[in-house]
Amino acid sequence: MWNAFTVLIPLLLIGVGIEWYVSAKRGDDRYSSGNLMLNLAIGAMDQIAALAYLGLLYVILDHVYTHYRMLEFGDQWYVWVLAYVAVDLISYWYHRIAHRVNILWAGHVTHHSSERFNFSNGFRTSFFQGFNRILFWSVLPVFGFSPLMLIVILKVSGIYDFLMHNEYVPKLRYVEKILITPSLHRVHHGRNDIYIDKNYGSTFSIWDRMFGTYQEETERVEYGIKGNYSDRDPITAVFHYYEYLFRMCAGISGWKNKLKVFIMPPEWQPIQIVNGHSRLRGATGSPFLKFYNIWQMTFSVIGVLLLLVYKDRFAFWEFMICSGIVVAQMAKAAMVLNGYMYERFMEKEFMWLFGEALLILFSWMVYSNTLVMYVFFFLLFSLLLIVDHESKRKVRRRRLTSP
Repeated sequence: MWNAFTVLIPLLLIGVGIEWYVSAKRGDDRYSSGNLMLNLAIGAMDQIAALAYLGLLYVILDHVYTHYRMLEFGDQWYVWVLAYVAVDLISYWYHRIAHRVNILWAGHVTHHSSERFNFSNGFRTSFFQGFNRILFWSVLPVFGFSPLMLIVILKVSGIYDFLMHNEYVPKLRYVEKILITPSLHRVHHGRNDIYIDKNYGSTFSIWDRMFGTYQEETERVEYGIKGNYSDRDPITAVFHYYEYLFRMCAGISGWKNKLKVFIMPPEWQPIQIVNGHSRLRGATGSPFLKFYNIWQMTFSVIGVLLLLVYKDRFAFWEFMICSGIVVAQMAKAAMVLNGYMYERFMEKEFMWLFGEALLILFSWMVYSNTLVMYVFFFLLFSLLLIVDHESKRKVRRRRLTSP
């Protein structure tokens, strides 16, 4: 079942590519390579973690369904419709609470912190959010909806939500009376005062109308979050608000005040996010550096897709090694393409790649799985690119310094 939805990811990536091409032709700046790569890296982290949280979700749904259900339904078409409506109602309340409770907002803020709005935002979901939602979804089997039905509906609802991240679709006035549209979802991602905490619905807009959170798009949307946040790399995007909460908690005395840090809404304390990393510097704009990191991102995305499709052929630790390597390469590439890099980047990158290649060879010797050779040859070619670039750079330097 998991693989059936994994094969849809390439179709979503094609949609991103088409929208990116349209944006480039129009010159409307709806995409940047750094933002796109960062979103894909966050998505890769989430898809790999989804193997754990979806498995845990299914186990919990099945346990509740087996032991605590109060109603009995079949699998008729109208039951599916009823289940979809129930899922959407729970989604609304999870989404609304996630915006108003700090510890849940920490897992959801990643989805809102981009200052651009396009299809690739649909991939920008923290894996913490997947785990946070389990408690909410576990209510549904009590009413007789089967775990398989709920998992399928959650996936379908997620695809609909993905398609709402679009600026090209105009307002659809009559449709908006019933359904969430790209216009209504643009409002939800806005940091304009009039748009904050509006339009929580996933598929249906009726919940926002019923519970007083409905807002039409009436002014140009400014995307992103309030506060001193810099969208630099996937690690910062996923963890920065948790860092902020624990730092604030450490600076407050009294256990009641410490508890408030996690259960109060985000505006309870002014957000002051510190992004200081002394080892980071502005990335140079060399053509090779851009080519190298786009190469890293392209083959890492392919690697993630292969891992998700063929995950059953990997031992657990083998899968963790391979996924850790490709996600790490994506994270570094996204960071550089967003204008940040470590000092002596190429030298450290070479050592990092060399160590990863040795780890892959060790994994291959232990498990004898030829599928890991994709990652090995990806790393090997990356090493050769660096060696070739550095050797050419030294030759050019000698020519410039020779009499």
